[in-house]
Amino acid sequence: MSRAVCTRCGADRAAIELACPGCGHRPSRDGLLVAWLVSDANLSSDDLDAAAARIKAGQPLHPTRAQLERARRALGAHLTSDPGLPVSQRVALLVVGLAITPLPGLILWYWWRASRPRASLQALALSLPAGVFYIVLVLVLRLA
Repeated sequence: MSRAVCTRCGADRAAIELACPGCGHRPSRDGLLVAWLVSDANLSSDDLDAAAARIKAGQPLHPTRAQLERARRALGAHLTSDPGLPVSQRVALLVVGLAITPLPGLILWYWWRASRPRASLQALALSLPAGVFYIVLVLVLRLA
């Protein structure tokens, strides 16, 4: 069983993505990175106890950029650890972008920008040409 410390109240919980039994806080986005930093995946049991005591005493957590980058890599939310979209999904996104609208790709880019950076950039790279295609099509039809 894993152990994590709530970043809000310092109570113990079973996993970083679960709600805290003490205060009900559930971390999301970058909060998951900080939650990973105060879990047994990153700290020893003694260090977790010390972190819990500091949080309970009201001391805020101020992780460094290097610590946040280490957490991103560990959680798969880093460009080097994100596998991106499989070819079938890239083709489907391009077909939808050219045949219907580029909006799904733009929505996926915005939605995944923090959690799946490589997939986010791929969705943007497939949607921008489709958007340019539609702009040119509108201009050509308007001038014709």
